[in-house]
Amino acid sequence: MTDAETAVMPDRTNTSRDHAKRYVRHFLADFAKLDQEYPRTYPRMIVRGEGAYVIDEEGRRILDAGSHLGACQIGHGHPEVADRIHQQVRNIEFIALDAGISHVYAAALGERLAKMVLCDDPVFSFTNSGSESNELAFKIARQYHRRRGQPGRVKIFSRNGSYHGSTLATSAATGAAPFKEGFGPLPEGFIQGAQPSPGRCGHCGFNDACSLACLDDFERLIMAEGSETVAAVIAEPIAIPQAVKVPPPDYFVRLRKFCDDHGILLIIDEVVCGFGRTGRMFGAEHFGVHGDIVTFAKGLTSGYVPMGAVAVARHVEEVFKNAPLLHLNTYAGHPVACAAAMAVLDIMERERLVLHSARMEPILRRELQRLQNAVARVRYLSVIGLLSSVIVDISDRPDPDAVIRRVRNIAYDNGLLARVARDGALLSVHFYPPLVVAEQDIVAGVRALEIALRMI
Repeated sequence: MTDAETAVMPDRTNTSRDHAKRYVRHFLADFAKLDQEYPRTYPRMIVRGEGAYVIDEEGRRILDAGSHLGACQIGHGHPEVADRIHQQVRNIEFIALDAGISHVYAAALGERLAKMVLCDDPVFSFTNSGSESNELAFKIARQYHRRRGQPGRVKIFSRNGSYHGSTLATSAATGAAPFKEGFGPLPEGFIQGAQPSPGRCGHCGFNDACSLACLDDFERLIMAEGSETVAAVIAEPIAIPQAVKVPPPDYFVRLRKFCDDHGILLIIDEVVCGFGRTGRMFGAEHFGVHGDIVTFAKGLTSGYVPMGAVAVARHVEEVFKNAPLLHLNTYAGHPVACAAAMAVLDIMERERLVLHSARMEPILRRELQRLQNAVARVRYLSVIGLLSSVIVDISDRPDPDAVIRRVRNIAYDNGLLARVARDGALLSVHFYPPLVVAEQDIVAGVRALEIALRMI
């Protein structure tokens, strides 16, 4: 960069920040507070990415351990995906899957996914996001029962401490109050029960093993509502609001049997857990459970192009054989998204990224345990694959939201982007880097987090 270019960079950066604040909504960003506490700093402007890192306008390399929201499996800036997207646009950029028109790219992707997802002989509906996937899953579940002569089966059960999306229906299914408050009235028929998370379930303490009393409560709640009124249960294999919450091995086996015994469909939400994040291709593989419906997004294209999908088991799909489901999605199975997904799957298989995620788990656990020993405020941590969280006590801090902003800011200045939020008096840091991350990246990222937590 020349001296002249360097001289004008601050003005360009400030102009970009001003335009971003004026014209673009940013999730969870209180720019009034940020401008007061960190003048002329926010929003941080990212210009490109390389592997596990992003680079901002000042040339700083930041480990992306959370700003991708779980969508970055193969890392940033992979040239093979760019080349495949470029070639697809030159072939055909878009055609809808409508009224008997299809294309070879969606067909090839569906065939490939059918061999991977834990859903028996699946049919795929493609979407643009996890929220759309879950929204469609609810529609399919209700239509399934209606077509089988049970129109009263409309209720959708989920767990407290869950997140299923940002549409009205997926907000109603989400078991975290901040994502729902102020948006009502939400659709009826969505009910939450106890979650498998010691310390939050109402039965076990934070350091206790799960007794499955939460599942007893959940089943009793369904029976009290009338199991004959329930269309489906939706559950993430590992839920992440509040903390990374890994259920005990028997949880999903029992939930699967309960749903089967009572004619309830089980929707497994793999939006965050899918595509290697937990050290298996899909999170449900840890528990050996198949879903009647499985939803996913994010890692399907590693975030290169927005895309999601709903896998529907053949025994569910049978009811739509003679009268197709009336559901429209303009960009379903978008050819460019299909090309991106196929490229990402090729890269994941060739580079054995799912295995790499599993191999990085003990390294990530080791570093977070070292952090826990070094920072007295850390109460507990959870790790599975390259999905982890650290929970920190901030009950003595008068302005917990200012603490969150401070941790984010210090972590960034030390080379780390992680997800920082709070659950009452507990601060949660979710650390989930791209699956291409190396040991030295994890070590450096956790040390940056340690510096930030020491400054609370």
